Amino acid sequence: MLLLSNGPQHPDGLANNHGQVGRNLLFATGGGGTGSFLYAKLDPKKAAALKVRGPFVNRALQDWYFIDNDKVGRMKGGTIDFLFRHPNPIGQANRQKWESDRLLWGFPLKQKLKSYFTEARYLRFEIFADWLPNDGCTVSLDRTFRDKWDSPVARVRIGDHPHNVKVSRYLGQKGYKMLKAMGADSATWGVSSKPPGILLAGGCRFGVDPKLSVLDRNCRAHDVENLYVTDGSFMPTGGSVPHTWTIYANAFRVADQILGELGA
Repeated sequence: MLLLSNGPQHPDGLANNHGQVGRNLLFATGGGGTGSFLYAKLDPKKAAALKVRGPFVNRALQDWYFIDNDKVGRMKGGTIDFLFRHPNPIGQANRQKWESDRLLWGFPLKQKLKSYFTEARYLRFEIFADWLPNDGCTVSLDRTFRDKWDSPVARVRIGDHPHNVKVSRYLGQKGYKMLKAMGADSATWGVSSKPPGILLAGGCRFGVDPKLSVLDRNCRAHDVENLYVTDGSFMPTGGSVPHTWTIYANAFRVADQILGELGA
């Protein structure tokens, strides 16, 4: 929206006089894993407890938020978030229609659905680590493709850094060992340099130098006195956690700042 909002004072887009809008885009780096807990292998009381479909609650570990060892060196780690699959049965059932790359039909599909919902409970984990900000990870305007309003569409360049995968693999191995220690069957894990299409941030990061940032420390645009940005684009880094709550907190902080500016 800022890039599309150009004019005489902002020829390259609103608040973009130093070419920083859209740079240092952030994704959620990491990966995940899953394991199954077969009711038949569990103590009856534990099996009965697992069969209860309670609220959708996560449990996160930050034992490796900072890493310092001989194998990988000293670096920022991240968060490992354990959670049961979302209780929505339609979403869970829909994933059972595949057997490798083959679509299941009829009786084999019925048997797989029965097994999935009656024989085990599945625990998975997600990895959240810093996506290293860099100028090669950007969102810009595509001058070739246009939408139905004849405006150029957004063009995203991923620009991932090899360090992202290094940290993710370290955390993935830790999450896998946790599943095995809990007694999970068929435990698997994996990471990828391709980020998911959720938890995006950055692109209008805040800072003190207008040549290297879009916003000041109170999320007001350096180039536009009455423009504040309070979504996730203000963030210079994801912080190795799901950053939704950080966005909430910052929005309230900036709201108080605006009230103070208005004399309220």
